[in-house]
Amino acid sequence: MSEAVSPPTPRRSAAPVDLSDEAWRGVTWPRRERWLYAFAVRLVWEYARRHDTLGITRLDEPTLGDPLPVRWRGRLISQDLANSALEASAVARGLAGEKSTSILEIGPGYGRLGHALLSAFPSATYTAVDIEPARTVSEWYLTRLFPTRRLRFLTPAQAAELPAGSISLALSVSSLQEMTPDQVASYLRLLDRIAAGGLVYLKQWTEWRNPADGVTLRFADYPFPARWEACFDEPAPVQTQFHQAAWRVPGDGTP
Repeated sequence: MSEAVSPPTPRRSAAPVDLSDEAWRGVTWPRRERWLYAFAVRLVWEYARRHDTLGITRLDEPTLGDPLPVRWRGRLISQDLANSALEASAVARGLAGEKSTSILEIGPGYGRLGHALLSAFPSATYTAVDIEPARTVSEWYLTRLFPTRRLRFLTPAQAAELPAGSISLALSVSSLQEMTPDQVASYLRLLDRIAAGGLVYLKQWTEWRNPADGVTLRFADYPFPARWEACFDEPAPVQTQFHQAAWRVPGDGTP
């Protein structure tokens, strides 16, 4: 559980911020926008801290990648780690006390949620599935944070060769909306096979129009396998244009 700290207020969250060009190297925002960003991140952080069931907000924010210089209560913080704490807590709710031993993430970005989950489940393996150049970015980030852990970075074609039931936790955050309906269906079939006997967690845009393909995808319309057993299905906190859900996947191989 999170430590007891006074609840956030606009006045507390508006405490002084270093807005200097030296601190915000390479960021061309005017000072007012820097202040507003820091104020918003502090509010999100406090919300995440109060709903963090795995202690993710107690982790140090990695300086790898040169995050924006938002500090709060004497610590470097970020919206990425705050959102990862909320997502990891949702995963923990789906796991219902179980410890994940093998994690697979589709479209991990640079690895923010991977960092949180690898910290929360220190004995788990982790597999990232992505296309280039994103795959190399997440590999660079996570292998530097966890040089001794068992990590794999696969292409979609390589992921298709994974054994059935080899993953205890499969997840994807804000990646399916970039795909065609056929690609989404293919990934859901992959998750159904490799996560048999485990948990699937998805957090995606409630609705997204892909201008490149002219396709609108809705979370409610995704072809989730009928055999999946829902743990929860709800609007995501903070990022209110997203929806999140978790399912138990039966492990008996029933189609």
